Amino acid sequence: MQNLINKSVFFVSKINKTHLQFALMLIALTMLVLGAGAPEDVGGVGK
Repeated sequence: MQNLINKSVFFVSKINKTHLQFALMLIALTMLVLGAGAPEDVGGVGK
C-alpha cells in the first residue's frame, strides 16, 4: 500500500503547469468541436 502511495506522489510531482495547460486546452478544443457539431433543438413537442 505504501509503495502505491509513493508511486502516486511521484507521478503527481512530475506534472507541471505546461502539461496541465495542454490537457485543459485539449479538453476545451474537444468540447468546442463536439458543441459545433451538435444538432439544433428546433421546435418542441407536437410541432
